Amino acid sequence: MIQTYVLNTGELPDRSDHPAQWEAYMQNMPPERVEKIRRIRHEETKKQSFGAGLLLHDVCKRLAPGEEITYEAYGKPVCADLPFNLSHTKDAVILSVWEGINREEIMIGCDIEQIQPYQAEIAGRFFTQAEYHSLQAVQNPQEQAELFYRYWTKKESVMKLTGLGLSLPMELYDVRGSQPVVDFEKTYAWYEKELKKGQIREGFTQAVETLLYRNMYFKEYRYHPCCITVCSTTEQFAPDYVLAKPGKEGI
Repeated sequence: MIQTYVLNTGELPDRSDHPAQWEAYMQNMPPERVEKIRRIRHEETKKQSFGAGLLLHDVCKRLAPGEEITYEAYGKPVCADLPFNLSHTKDAVILSVWEGINREEIMIGCDIEQIQPYQAEIAGRFFTQAEYHSLQAVQNPQEQAELFYRYWTKKESVMKLTGLGLSLPMELYDVRGSQPVVDFEKTYAWYEKELKKGQIREGFTQAVETLLYRNMYFKEYRYHPCCITVCSTTEQFAPDYVLAKPGKEGI
């Protein structure tokens, strides 16, 4: 089962008020995470990265005891063969992780976004035409904004599952349902265009094959005022998220 943990970063101690507590927590994090946190100048972003490090440390310590957290070439954290993904927004960090036994075929992507006013120009430019028209048909501004961010978190979760991130065009797949529907013709055309550029990063072809040929499923949660979507190659999702308290037993 995939469990999603939500950490309210607004409840974390302020670095300026509790420097000793910060440093004590930092000693349990991988050097790459510590270095990343120290480089961040914006305090809110620094706290988000700090919270992600705490959450990841506590979950990996429980599910993969004795294993180290390392980082791939593009900065993605890994811990042995444990499938997981992280995302953050203002005052919140989430971690979605597989807590079952067989880990080999599990892939996970997750995203959390605060609901802001609907951005029609972005939807018209980056979403599929069907998604855009469905948004334009919503008359209530709040419902329209919520639907936009539901679509957005679904899009992002697919990007993160494949490992392609923002390099994957959003218009290649439709997210109106419980599974992404991929436009094969557009995806093949985009793939061939990228190959011709001759600057394909490691894992690119495998990521595109995942998009085209693996079944992917969505699970949505609401954490006020945020939309959360988890995308995975399994349908085994927890019915609700868990509020995490890093450093405490039972996380």
